[in-house]
Amino acid sequence: MNIKYKSLLLFLITFFSFWHLNLDFSNIVFLDTLMVILLTAISDNIRVYLNKKNRLVSNTVGFIYAFILGPEYLLISSIIILFSRTKHPEIGRKIYRTLIFSASYSLAAVFSYGYNPLLSIFLFLTFSKIINSIFVEGFKEFELKIFLYEYFYFLSLLPLTYLYTLTIDFGFKYTIISLNVLILILFYLMIKLETDKSDEKLRNIRIGKLNRVIGTLSNIIRDLSLKVPGEKVLDHIAEIFNTSLGYEYVLISLFDYRKNEVIRVTQRGIDQEKYEMIKNTFTPISEVMKFIEEKYQYGDTFFIPNADKINEAYTFQPRDVVNVDYLSENQNLWDPNDLLLLILRDERENMVGYISLDSPESGLRPSKEELDILTVFARLVSLALEHSQKFLEIKDQSERDILTGLYNHSKLFSDLMSYEHNKDKIFLVFIDLDDFKNINDRYGHKYGDEILKRFSQILLQSLRGNDKVYRYGGDEFVIILENITKENVVKVINWIYDDLEKNNLGITFSAGVSFTDESPENYKHIVEIADEKMYQSKKSGKGQIIE
Repeated sequence: MNIKYKSLLLFLITFFSFWHLNLDFSNIVFLDTLMVILLTAISDNIRVYLNKKNRLVSNTVGFIYAFILGPEYLLISSIIILFSRTKHPEIGRKIYRTLIFSASYSLAAVFSYGYNPLLSIFLFLTFSKIINSIFVEGFKEFELKIFLYEYFYFLSLLPLTYLYTLTIDFGFKYTIISLNVLILILFYLMIKLETDKSDEKLRNIRIGKLNRVIGTLSNIIRDLSLKVPGEKVLDHIAEIFNTSLGYEYVLISLFDYRKNEVIRVTQRGIDQEKYEMIKNTFTPISEVMKFIEEKYQYGDTFFIPNADKINEAYTFQPRDVVNVDYLSENQNLWDPNDLLLLILRDERENMVGYISLDSPESGLRPSKEELDILTVFARLVSLALEHSQKFLEIKDQSERDILTGLYNHSKLFSDLMSYEHNKDKIFLVFIDLDDFKNINDRYGHKYGDEILKRFSQILLQSLRGNDKVYRYGGDEFVIILENITKENVVKVINWIYDDLEKNNLGITFSAGVSFTDESPENYKHIVEIADEKMYQSKKSGKGQIIE
């Protein structure tokens, strides 16, 4: 059929399909629109050729997301296709290509809406592939192998897309749907490696490794959903780089900008004694930043060959991909002094740490292809770390007293359960301010609140770094002390008395002290024991300590 008549037919199919879908732009969401545009533009410009003439329909990543948002977004995706880079820049060919996709996806949507999400997504992927094959290849040029390969790729987008519809958290939803791009990248790499028979053996090894990379993404998502602490997330990541990616040595570090210090968090492959030495050696952040130069940069990955000779002329350039020739060149072999860093960033794009990788199992320096994939992985690790840190911030807020900033009543009993589980020996001091009601009655609750806050600061300043302070309620406070004798507990309380006098707050307190040996089977009971001793102290004349 003449391309003009075919274009007209495609236009009519597109027009009547969208007309049938009853477009309504009144509920368009800006952020969703931006994501549709980005995913469509990015995926459509990833060129994946199944062979010299058959290109994979890569833009399905953008259109499947548009489909679950609504038909209006399908039209937006269709318009974006018009502006993609193509082999044929002529406007007529661009319009024809746009009409093929808009007709395929809009017609598929007509047959797919109205069912449960899982079935609708399956039908849309199936019909869009069938319709696209008819429009592009027709019946004469139809190749079952190509069709099945591409259909398998379409269906591989189904799980994450369906998971998106089940997720409530917006940040997590966008992360999930964005991972479809990584599936596309995986197919791109698989196809590229498969088509070059001369590199079959080497490329099969590499594709296996890349498969493992994609497989570990589910573990990262699991960590996000479980919201485990950041240290555990990074320890899990170190294990992935070591076992799945085949790097013999992995070292993950974070930055403490206040101390200008690199903090070692976790590692794999390094001898424990050597790691402790590394961990305890002060390393200024500037020592790492000298490697963070543009000439070594590939996205969020920095590869510094022969880092011990950093001041010499930089001549190494990684290949786009690994092939047989790559293996035969000595400059592509990994050197013990090579440095491979993956940068970790916070939500403001500030550098918060890095992952150092050494001794890959392939024995090769990374190609640009691998560096690009490592950059994607670095971004995902940063996202996982960011989520875990936000969780810890929320968790910390829920465990704090709003007025004083001390730990609260619920945190006290949570910690006591932990101490009891570990059979830790602790002392508990129960403190009650003397005649605090009179202060509130005489000066008002606002003044009383200021006294409570200042007293809380005195407690924190008087105690050791590992001691914990809780506001039990009202004018009552609890202190937990570990690794200390009863005599020294009394000394600590006397320090508090001394600091209280120096600050001239005009208040005193009564205190009771209990020890876990007084109730070894029920640590919660030592709170009651210390409370009873505190009341004995008040009866004895206030401002006293009952051990």
